[in-house]
Amino acid sequence: MTTDLKDCFFTILLHPDDCYRFAFSVPVLNNDRPMQRYQWLVLPQGMKNSPTICQFVVSSALEPVRNQFPEAHIYHYMDDILIAAPMQALIEKVFATLT
Repeated sequence: MTTDLKDCFFTILLHPDDCYRFAFSVPVLNNDRPMQRYQWLVLPQGMKNSPTICQFVVSSALEPVRNQFPEAHIYHYMDDILIAAPMQALIEKVFATLT
């Protein structure tokens, strides 16, 4: 069974002390007022380390499930998870635990 984590990067919160590091400004039409300033509160796509952080967070979240079901094989890559086991009932039990 495979599943996909919806908006994986956007579910990983940045530490509040680091949000300012991800700030950006958007110019306003005709420069008639100061630029609009925004900052990310979640892990942004396109940052060099975002995939590594995503892999670490998903792996950490899956570790207790892997320990609970050692006979099941749970593989993940980014936001995709593959669950394999000898019996369909076990796959469904692992999936229910994940959701």
